[in-house]
Amino acid sequence: MEYTDLTYISSTEALRQLMLSKDKDIVKISPKGYALSNGVDYCCVGLESNKGTNYLVQAYGKEARELYAEATMMVNNANTVR
Repeated sequence: MEYTDLTYISSTEALRQLMLSKDKDIVKISPKGYALSNGVDYCCVGLESNKGTNYLVQAYGKEARELYAEATMMVNNANTVR
């Protein structure tokens, strides 16, 4: 198994960079407004490449809400183009 640790300024930036390669699709977005048991907002976005590589981008708090908005916008735009 290959593991690469990449560092980004934000989870939204990580998602954008991963989506630059057109061989990836968003396959899962956690529900809007999802929060952990301690009340902190949480969002995870799962991606899969055509080669079968899986990616998971996670965020907490305000960044979780931004990640959710970015991921749903990407999915909506992709569905509009198809």
